[in-house]
Amino acid sequence: METRFRMNFGEPLQVGEMLVVENETSEDRYLIRVMDILHGADSDEKDWLVTHAGQALKQDAEMDVFDLERIKGKLYCAGISIPLGCIGTTFRKTKTIPHHFSKVRRTDIRDYEFLKESLGDIQVGNLRSGDQVLDFPVGITGQAIPHHIGIFATTGMGKSNLMKNLALSCMSIRRYGFLILDPHGEYYDGGEAKKRGLKHAGRPDSLVVFSSRKLDGPYNSLFLASSEIEIADLQNLYEFTEPQKECMQSAQYRYGENWLVELNDRSVAAISKDLGEKYHEGTINVIKRRLENLFRLDLVTRDPKLSVTKNIIDSLHDCKVVLVDTSNMFETEELLISTVLSRAIFERNKELYGDKERFDRLPPVLIALEEAQRVLTEAKGSIFAQIAREGRKFKTGLCAVSQQPKLIDSEIISQFNTLFVLGLADRRDRDILKNSAKQDISQLENEIQMLMPGEALIASPFTPFAVPVKIHLYEEYLSKLPAKGAEKVASTRTVPDKGFY
Repeated sequence: METRFRMNFGEPLQVGEMLVVENETSEDRYLIRVMDILHGADSDEKDWLVTHAGQALKQDAEMDVFDLERIKGKLYCAGISIPLGCIGTTFRKTKTIPHHFSKVRRTDIRDYEFLKESLGDIQVGNLRSGDQVLDFPVGITGQAIPHHIGIFATTGMGKSNLMKNLALSCMSIRRYGFLILDPHGEYYDGGEAKKRGLKHAGRPDSLVVFSSRKLDGPYNSLFLASSEIEIADLQNLYEFTEPQKECMQSAQYRYGENWLVELNDRSVAAISKDLGEKYHEGTINVIKRRLENLFRLDLVTRDPKLSVTKNIIDSLHDCKVVLVDTSNMFETEELLISTVLSRAIFERNKELYGDKERFDRLPPVLIALEEAQRVLTEAKGSIFAQIAREGRKFKTGLCAVSQQPKLIDSEIISQFNTLFVLGLADRRDRDILKNSAKQDISQLENEIQMLMPGEALIASPFTPFAVPVKIHLYEEYLSKLPAKGAEKVASTRTVPDKGFY
């Protein structure tokens, strides 16, 4: 599981660089990845390198010039690498090692041809070997969407830039629904003076925007109907005792779909009488206080016709990117909109599962959650935990975007089959991802620590190994794209998807 090779003095090499070992007895080539680099010297003398370093220091102190040329022939570096696979007629995992003294060379584009069939149609950047960026597009397959996607990085390492690239690709190819819940207001117009957002992509037919704040461009106002809010949604916002939950269940049974309005508008005494005087007035009072706070929110309306939920679901099923800007909302409102919409999307897809013909033509839908650690902290109870467990069957995937994977429930994070690992400073965060990744990245500790902004590893069961990528800088990539209409745009799929039955 480890191969060492030697190179001449002065030969450049980087951790994370991919190289090819030529096997002289066959046409097979071994693809390897550099994990570490060591100094070495040809000498039987113990501490020979340290001794000559001391001589150099002494000569420097005496204003003399150390003669490096005299010993250069004895100096070398050794690379420590892990095998990625064997390239022949097909790519396969290696079960043996190259012969002694096999030649090691740098890769070229032709060495990566086998990757094309596994890198998918949602493009995010170019293949990277160390710092070298190759003209070789890298992305993920749409098959990965219902299997859930995690994007994890420290602040400033490029999470938002990656998200905009994912959205832009989905807008271009029109094969998948992509819902982005944006609590920071950075995706629509870029958020900063020199940044660009999704509105600059020039694809208004592929982007639908909902916002509770005024935007400089076309958008829809954001409202949820009170009749859409379930008890489980409220439990995401507040903690309720068992008697309080039972009281709400009784009210829902007694008043029907308008139970929230009835609880808010009626007096405590009237509610108590309607529910058979089974609940303490203090219990009803607590519920009413929380509902009063809910109805103060501009987000909640009593008129079902104003709700945006159906419009959002229809847009996602039409393979559009839907941006929900919640940047001027309080956290309670953010959590409510994300909970209600996620549940509605999941339940609609689940309902369509019974109609095989319609379900086959349904595009996979991805729900992106910024600051995902806020809602993915419990393995049971929440709609997000349910989607994590069951979403694959119903073409509904979660995309968790977070700086702190250690705060996400371990059972939930284990359901994320595709991981974008960008720079992570915290060792605990790195360890959690190493343990949950579907590709073995346990030996890539050095490389992960050294990732620069915009550099990432894609660990997915749909790729043969963790693929290093340089994410496109969104602003630069946007300027290089062909004008709208110059590229072929695919609409909603018409070929049945056999993978879900």
